[in-house]
Amino acid sequence: MLKKTVALGMTMALATTIFAGCGDDTKQGEENNQGGDTKTADIPETLTVGFIPSQNAETLSAKAKPMGDLLSKELDMDVKVVVTTNYTALIEGMAAKQIDVGFLSPVDYVFAHDNKKAVNLLLQTVRNGSSSYKSMFVKRADDTSINKLEDVKGKRIAFVSASSAAGYTYPAAMLKDAGIDPEKDVQGQMAGGHDKALAALYRGDVDVATVFDDARDQMIKEYPDVKEKLVPFVWTEEIPNDTVSIRNDLPEDFQKKVQQAFINIMKTDEGKKIGKDIYSFDDLVPGKDSNFDPVRKVIKAMNLQEAK
Repeated sequence: MLKKTVALGMTMALATTIFAGCGDDTKQGEENNQGGDTKTADIPETLTVGFIPSQNAETLSAKAKPMGDLLSKELDMDVKVVVTTNYTALIEGMAAKQIDVGFLSPVDYVFAHDNKKAVNLLLQTVRNGSSSYKSMFVKRADDTSINKLEDVKGKRIAFVSASSAAGYTYPAAMLKDAGIDPEKDVQGQMAGGHDKALAALYRGDVDVATVFDDARDQMIKEYPDVKEKLVPFVWTEEIPNDTVSIRNDLPEDFQKKVQQAFINIMKTDEGKKIGKDIYSFDDLVPGKDSNFDPVRKVIKAMNLQEAK
């Protein structure tokens, strides 16, 4: 049986041993300033920007560092880039005021904003002109036993993380709607990353993987035939794109400054290339908290709870 909180349980003590850095503050207007009353913090000497491990952590760190360098130039301050050990660690790092800006997935953002009262929404990613995306169920091309969602029952599934919208929440809700209990009717496991879920499927360790569309693009270098060997067969409904969120105790004018810095970076060819390398996005635009109401509904439907 797969427990829904399996990937959400990282203690604050563990999270604080991973990060070094201070924080800063910002509001995104009335709609996004729902994190509760907080005391305004000082602007940090070093801005710490956190990323979640949607791919190999070392590889992502190397790809994200140039974004930190550009941000440092825009803000005229030191910027440190960190890749957290898992999805929950980034939320805890921001709540502990040791990570100032985070690239949060939709579910992570809702937990950090609604539960932790720790962040405001700055920006949403844009991919190919869209601020939303889909998750896909992927199987091996040579597996003729799986052709539709109902065929997943009893199969081995590599999910990504219990707080991953594309890697678990939306696919699990879709299974539930089809009468398949994602905890009891499948042999689920948390892979810890979209690339790891696909790698497990490629090796034959599982029968199905649930990842964002199209996570296979990030695997081509290591597995050149990945799109031939692994094929999607079901897609979820649209999911709002991931966010750039900021600690809500940082000064409002500084939050706006950070927001504009990212916008400026994404107007450049270099910025667009870095965005593609990191999370396959080609732009960053101001977002609204209400964009994530559908995510809140799915979390409620799944009774997904953040582990304490």
